[in-house]
Amino acid sequence: SHSYVGPDYSIQKNTGKISLEQIDALSVKSFPLCMRQLHRALRDSHHLRHGGRMQYGLFLKGIGLTLEQALEFWKKEFIRGKVDADKFDKGYAYSIRHSYGKEGKRTDYTPYSCMKIIMSNPPSQGDYHGCPFRHSDPELLKQKLQSYKIPPSGITQVLELVKGMHYQLACQKYFELTHDIDDIGFSLNHPNQYFTESQKLLSGGREPKKEFNNSGNFQQKNNSQESINSSSTPTSSNAKADTELEGLEAYFTED
Repeated sequence: SHSYVGPDYSIQKNTGKISLEQIDALSVKSFPLCMRQLHRALRDSHHLRHGGRMQYGLFLKGIGLTLEQALEFWKKEFIRGKVDADKFDKGYAYSIRHSYGKEGKRTDYTPYSCMKIIMSNPPSQGDYHGCPFRHSDPELLKQKLQSYKIPPSGITQVLELVKGMHYQLACQKYFELTHDIDDIGFSLNHPNQYFTESQKLLSGGREPKKEFNNSGNFQQKNNSQESINSSSTPTSSNAKADTELEGLEAYFTED
């Protein structure tokens, strides 16, 4: 089974502890590549299409943004683009309140797991959501990693994992390279888990684990949830959660 069974990150002890002024810095040091990409696209174009708003908005909710912060964050960015304040309040604010369980069926929607991001709703032209390791052209991914100052040897390792369709292992390697550790020490299967573990490491909350195999490279662990073949299909899923998310997506149809 490829269904996600870990924490859903719906209840956060840190709710309200992250300020909007911190997000730019956090996106560089503690966001997984998928969320870093969405944040940069939002800052550059002052807009994200509904797939991006869904993926990134629920991630931000999961790391601790309150509803009030989320409304301020999205409104401030969107009105820097082509959306005026009135249009935002009428067309977008409802969907944000809905994602926080304050409208509609009052469902507390949870952030997307890696599996959901990889397996569903692939990005099309003009979209920035999805998994960069799964959905990006390898050459564009290489250029992005170069722009983030990832060393050539690290980029080669990431691209080899991508070529083998081990997308979550590629993300684990990205974590190691950006945090200067030899072994991530856990199985990565959720963007919010990435953020939490990054913050723990950067604040000294856990010791970096170092582990090498005989050839001097980091030791990959054989865990079915760590990697995914793109030809795989989930054999089971949380039908209730998927139905609820489909209901939420209806409110994000306006690009």
